[in-house]
Amino acid sequence: MYKNKKILGLITARAKSKRLESKNTLNLVGKPLFQWTVDQASLSKYLDYVVISTDDKKIINYTKKLPKILTFKRSKKLSKNKTKSADVILNFIESSKIDFNIVCLLQPTSPLRKYYDVDKSIKKMIDKKAKSLVSVSFKKGNKKNQIKLKNGFFQKFQRENIRNKYFVNGAIYLSDVNFFKKKKTFFTSNTISYLMPSSRSVDIDTKKDFDLAKKLLKK
Repeated sequence: MYKNKKILGLITARAKSKRLESKNTLNLVGKPLFQWTVDQASLSKYLDYVVISTDDKKIINYTKKLPKILTFKRSKKLSKNKTKSADVILNFIESSKIDFNIVCLLQPTSPLRKYYDVDKSIKKMIDKKAKSLVSVSFKKGNKKNQIKLKNGFFQKFQRENIRNKYFVNGAIYLSDVNFFKKKKTFFTSNTISYLMPSSRSVDIDTKKDFDLAKKLLKK
């Protein structure tokens, strides 16, 4: 909790993946990929609840043993390649009996994100009175993830005359629950950014990304 706001961390980890088979359970430097996010979420001082949304039996059986982690079994309908994170979040909000004001999406494909990144993001969003927050970095990324910032807030991206190009790094997404139910997205004109270094911004989608994360974690 921060400033009387109850905050829920939602880790989305489905069984299948499109480009790197079963990536969420791959062994990464001694533990499955998803556990890196679980461990850091557990260390957060502002997350009141940590929930893992999954259809993977291995993950369900594993997280049942962890006292601080709640498991939400995801339906087949919400476990397809084309399923959007927004649909998973909205389904959880509507289905859950947990009372919370802010949802924090933490994707297991960002294993280098630290608990203090989560806590600083929460503080920044609430202190700045923003309705949502998305983490970014200066690292090179897919063009569709390029964004323009003005006073730390998201702006519509334009290719011309942009000196500082930021990229959505996939590590942290925050939103006021009622605002998310209305907008159904984290990306609005009231979305503020949280800047992370490229060394903690690896977003695993391919074997190359996985190998880079392994190299950085070993350091």
